[in-house]
Amino acid sequence: MYCFHRLLYTSVAALFICITGLVSSGFADGKFVIKPIIETGFQRDDNFYKSENRTRTVDTWNIKPGVLLGYDTGKSLVSLDYFLNYYDYKDEGTLPSGQRSADTFDYTEHNANFNAYTRPSERLELGLGNLFLKTRDPASADAASNSVDRYKYNMNRFSPYVQYGFADKFGLELRYTNVMLDYTDDAPGEGEDAKENRGGLTLSYYFNTTTSFDLGYQKWAYDYNKTTVDYDSQQVMAGVNHQFDYFTARAEAGYHDRKFDRFVPTGDLNVFAWKLSLTGQNPPRDLALPRWDVGPTPKSSVYLAIGSNLNDIGTGDTYYKSTRMDARLTYLVLEKINLVLTGWYTNSDYEASTRQDDRWFVSGAATYLFQNRFTLGIEAGHEERDSNRTGFDFKNNFVMLKAGFSYDLASR
Repeated sequence: MYCFHRLLYTSVAALFICITGLVSSGFADGKFVIKPIIETGFQRDDNFYKSENRTRTVDTWNIKPGVLLGYDTGKSLVSLDYFLNYYDYKDEGTLPSGQRSADTFDYTEHNANFNAYTRPSERLELGLGNLFLKTRDPASADAASNSVDRYKYNMNRFSPYVQYGFADKFGLELRYTNVMLDYTDDAPGEGEDAKENRGGLTLSYYFNTTTSFDLGYQKWAYDYNKTTVDYDSQQVMAGVNHQFDYFTARAEAGYHDRKFDRFVPTGDLNVFAWKLSLTGQNPPRDLALPRWDVGPTPKSSVYLAIGSNLNDIGTGDTYYKSTRMDARLTYLVLEKINLVLTGWYTNSDYEASTRQDDRWFVSGAATYLFQNRFTLGIEAGHEERDSNRTGFDFKNNFVMLKAGFSYDLASR
């Protein structure tokens, strides 16, 4: 197992040094926020384990206290978003003989997201981010994950960057990312510790105030701690952005090449990678707000995306091409009720076998807003996976009730 605590202490020390440098320009007359948050909820799943045959109904209770801290001067910003989320699981009815009790999965999730940046000059920006998670959600480590496992792990993602603008038309960004995964239980088949080191360079060209072009190159190494074969990936992507009145459209495409250190059943991989997206809200977000302040709930918003690439985490040398569609639509009714429709679809085409999975999710939610401090919501949804391999299909329906409170103690 990797020495995760040593990594965490090193990252904290690096963050402290960087914060000191970032804020040295002074924070007088800045915007300051201390916002405690607490949420609680109840959820019922009729197929908690997402199993094809052994379905179980499980109730989940959770309580989620946290705090948002931030300070912004326009030229510099420091923010920390932290919460813990305690999950308590209860089986419905009598537990069948030989089955694991749901309460053995009880745990406390941690999420700490730190960001800082400064602009020493009009053209130069220096910044870093550090995200720490303790979770059971496999998608937190790999957005293209097709797993239904609940293995507990720690993840730390540390990413400093430099941006520089040239002659009002060109921009350059250099970014380094280090990711460490540390699974609580290292038993065979229950997660494998890993680390990623990634470097990236992006060159941007601004045609005008609404349209830009960028060309990016990334190279990364993924190293596993046990039997899974390490690999090196490199990717080139070209993208175009266009700003409409309320929306931003983006199209990007490129080439992803992956080479393994030893033989794997898939052989070395290469794919055409691409993504199309549309993002926006009405009214548009106030750009004068600090980055950590999302502003008031918009009247409506939209996020639509479709793209294709390889998955990153292939424990057991399992890799596939993932084609994914995402959608999220919101609409505010009577300035009090926020309606949200969310959905996604993925096709996972496995490289070393004939297996193909189609997986999709859809949910509808309504949240009642009380004076921007209290919220009360309900959500219901359905998730399904259809595989051409026996044992991988499942259907799960869920309903969720949730309530929340937040209050800004220091905003000025």
